[in-house]
Amino acid sequence: MNFTVDRDQFEGILSRIQGVAERRHTMPILSHTLLTAGPKAGPTGSPGLTLVASDLEIVIRCSQPLDVVEPGSLALPARKLFDIAKVLPKGPVTLMGREGNYVEISAGRGHFRLAGLGSEEFPEMPERPKGRPVAVDSETFRKLVDRVSPFATGDETRYNLSGVLLEKQEEEGKTMLRMVATDGHRLAIADGEAPNLAGLLGERRVLVPRKGLIEIRKLSDGGPGSLELSATEKFLFAGKGDTEVWVRLLDADFPDYRQVVPRENRIVASIPRGAFLDVLKRVSVMAPDKVNSVRLSFSGKQLEVSTSSPDLGEARDLLPIEYEGPTVKVGFNGRYLQDALGGISEDTVRMELKDEISQVIVRPAAEKNYLAIIMPMRIL
Repeated sequence: MNFTVDRDQFEGILSRIQGVAERRHTMPILSHTLLTAGPKAGPTGSPGLTLVASDLEIVIRCSQPLDVVEPGSLALPARKLFDIAKVLPKGPVTLMGREGNYVEISAGRGHFRLAGLGSEEFPEMPERPKGRPVAVDSETFRKLVDRVSPFATGDETRYNLSGVLLEKQEEEGKTMLRMVATDGHRLAIADGEAPNLAGLLGERRVLVPRKGLIEIRKLSDGGPGSLELSATEKFLFAGKGDTEVWVRLLDADFPDYRQVVPRENRIVASIPRGAFLDVLKRVSVMAPDKVNSVRLSFSGKQLEVSTSSPDLGEARDLLPIEYEGPTVKVGFNGRYLQDALGGISEDTVRMELKDEISQVIVRPAAEKNYLAIIMPMRIL
């Protein structure tokens, strides 16, 4: 293997695979990235370089066009190779494969010799789904993931709650992509227009691991355009530009989320979003670390947000709101409220309550494509 690549381009392509390559794993090969240089290794089968990383659940493949002196492939430590690329001087970088699965890296007057593993040890790539992929606006996809992904549980033992549900939704004659996530204490539902979605999901629902969905979401960071999405029985595939991602779907039943959406929350407060978020952040500084509990007291035209801890002390703050209901005092995890507000861009949010012990709805005042449901906490 022998090729030369621009330092900035090499660092950029290596940065994309870092979220998938495992740093600590019982299989050492999964901490490596597979480099393949050859006459058809670049984008669309052109001469170039391909990098692949896998944790067995997610596979990412990035390609870069360049001139290849000698084709070959080698698995190299992903993090160490990235660290080397970051400190190299700007300009051309040459990589040459040597016997014993070593590679020599040269740039300017700098020289590195890095040990790798044989390419035959790297896991097999999943097949790219057959058929024409469906185009979904990358900004729409990014926004949906950002809105719901914080609500999926980080507890891997709760397998069916560790992913995000994707399904097709028809609303007012429009085809929508719906994403839903919950950790059992809170739930978020977000819809975004996706006219061609029927060709991807049909009536099927898929459960995508949160980590994998975030890797697909990163494809949207490259600017406007469309994601190309395809699905098989086991994988969701996404591609944009010279990067492709495969995510293994979760084989689990997602809860019937429609059953937990409150229907009788008739007590409504209209709250300025920015001021509410600022107050929550201030008060949460004094909230107990483990539960981050805050109390919301709705009374008259104002909302009091407070917290107290025997070990720390207390904090409270007020903000004006539009509210005409009875006095209500209810406790929440402050982080859950902040995550819900993070999914809203409007200046005003609605909180819809039933009483002091039932779940609350947080949604934009005007937009209909997002809502969060949060279970209250008992605060003594």
